[in-house]
Amino acid sequence: MTWQTNRDGEVPEVIHEIILESFRLAFQLLGTHWRTVGKGWSYKEHQHPLLELNIVLQGSQSTVITGKEYIQRAGDLLLIRPDEVHHSRNASDEAMTYFSMHLDVDDPDLFGLLSRIEQHLFRAESPTMQQLMPHIEELMEICSGEPESDIARRLDIRVKVMQILLILTMEARSLTQPYSGSAGRPQGESSVPLLRHREQSSLEKKVQTLFSEPYMRDLQRDEATLPSFRWVGVFTFQMEDKPFWQSTDRFWMKEQLTEDMKELGTVVVIDDPPFMNAAVLTSRHAVPNMEEIVLKKKRELEERLGIPIKLGFGGITAAVSELRSLYLNSLRQLGHTEETDGKLLRYEFVSRIIRSAMQIMEAEYGDKGLSLVSLAKRLGVTPNYLSNQFSSQTGATFTHHLTSIRIHEAIRLMRETNLKIYQVGELVGYADHTYFSRLFKLTVGVSPAKYRLSEQSF
Repeated sequence: MTWQTNRDGEVPEVIHEIILESFRLAFQLLGTHWRTVGKGWSYKEHQHPLLELNIVLQGSQSTVITGKEYIQRAGDLLLIRPDEVHHSRNASDEAMTYFSMHLDVDDPDLFGLLSRIEQHLFRAESPTMQQLMPHIEELMEICSGEPESDIARRLDIRVKVMQILLILTMEARSLTQPYSGSAGRPQGESSVPLLRHREQSSLEKKVQTLFSEPYMRDLQRDEATLPSFRWVGVFTFQMEDKPFWQSTDRFWMKEQLTEDMKELGTVVVIDDPPFMNAAVLTSRHAVPNMEEIVLKKKRELEERLGIPIKLGFGGITAAVSELRSLYLNSLRQLGHTEETDGKLLRYEFVSRIIRSAMQIMEAEYGDKGLSLVSLAKRLGVTPNYLSNQFSSQTGATFTHHLTSIRIHEAIRLMRETNLKIYQVGELVGYADHTYFSRLFKLTVGVSPAKYRLSEQSF
């Protein structure tokens, strides 16, 4: 049956029809670099979920892959399959130069095919390298030269990578035996590290879109595609040092930021020379002191890298729709006013009053006298003003936040202690046992007694 009709609304007869299957093909180039190293250089044992192409351009290199040693000389390619444990060293007394490229192809058939290339070492004189090497050299020339425009450079790089990928695919197609390596995964099945890598890449793309485009989308859908959070902090590092962006320090810095700040929550770092932009999504009840944490990290990175780093702190928000404003604010703090759209609000933080209020609530939730009135008095504002600020800046009332903190702590106490339920209620700020039980059930969905029983059953 066809949906095509002629002018009279009649369905014409289809004599013959062929349909090409629908598919989405995406690939990612990651951590590509070439470097010259001296005598005695080595790289520690490691593994990653990507396909690696390693070509020696000068000198010789020894690489051990899953216990087997391979010696590369100038022009030789070493193909390292996903998840293979490997380590390398300079195998000569002279300097060595090598080129390294990491690829991910987000297509189960194609990635499975490339992952089954059994041959690791391709000599310089092999047909595969005779085809590959001109494209590798051209890719290096594109990256090293001064382009007519940045967009032309990016397009040229993508064309070269696709040509390299095509040659590798044709090599893989010539195989007659499937790869049955130690991972033992069926064709097209991805490893857990690879899935996590792709999830992180997808998250980076999502946040980059939220930074770069005015918010005109579905709020609930966008929040559903992000990790669970209460607050999001945004900041930008600016590095004008050109050699930094042309070295592997660039990859190291991104990895350090992601790892060192993950105690706050989910960290998303996007490098966009000369900027490195970051969003930190945290599920903490109180607004974290993110500005001080980021400032400390800036100083550590400056000392480690030996380059000046400028910091633009965009602020903290509870709303996805404000991420672009915070991002633009971080650029404005760095002096890039031309990047703004003229209607930029200054977000130093979700206001310091709300931040202080949340910190007090998280520290003193067990105080039965803690109320909007008492908190407003301590902060030097009126209860009405504080109530309005909670609602406008966080999207929820003071009572909602305090209840959330108290019930969260009650759950922790019921999991970790044998205290009676009324004792738990008192410790989290509720003198009335009946009221605590009713509020707990309204928030969690079951009574405290049933919740404890369900936990004990596990």
